[in-house]
Amino acid sequence: MTRALVFALALCGASVAEAQWNVSFGATAAQEIAQSRVGTTRERVSGLVLGAEAVASRGRFAARLRYGQGRVTNDTAGRDVAEGEALLGYKARPWLTVWVGPHARTFVVPGQSDRRWLLWSGRVTARGSLFPGRVESFVELWQGVTGSLNRPAESASGGGAEAGLVLRLARHPVWGRLAYRIEQGRVSGGARRETVEAITLTIGYVPVR
Repeated sequence: MTRALVFALALCGASVAEAQWNVSFGATAAQEIAQSRVGTTRERVSGLVLGAEAVASRGRFAARLRYGQGRVTNDTAGRDVAEGEALLGYKARPWLTVWVGPHARTFVVPGQSDRRWLLWSGRVTARGSLFPGRVESFVELWQGVTGSLNRPAESASGGGAEAGLVLRLARHPVWGRLAYRIEQGRVSGGARRETVEAITLTIGYVPVR
């Protein structure tokens, strides 16, 4: 997988040498609900996760970085959470982008070692224009190709989806996104599952060239 990413980066650099870079930055607030199931034991926690993202594209190729952290709690327990992704993308069509890369989420439980999910995923993003140049819709679907959970050490799989709206202001380098996201990680045999749902609001900025 690592060799494939290195090859993709090299191919990207060779293929888009004459194209222009487009970069966008965003700050995100997400209200998350995390539900875990281990055997017959279930737990539900929720809280606010704050994050940031950067997207760079050149020609048909793109890269996306996202990171967030916060705290989720219930009446009896709380835990810190950190999550992030690093993806490489290819625009197969103006409205369709294919992505590949790692996605990780870590739960920090007081008095215990961190529990980290790491999934290498393939995903697709489809976009549609509602009001050309102003409002567009999007749907992103992803599936884990391979993955792991560190505590207890298990191989893992998972998948998820995100959908929402993106608003761009006329003659301003500012954009906004409202989205709903759901994803699930599960270990081999299904003994443990963790599902995360989130409503996210992102305010972005495109530097003026």
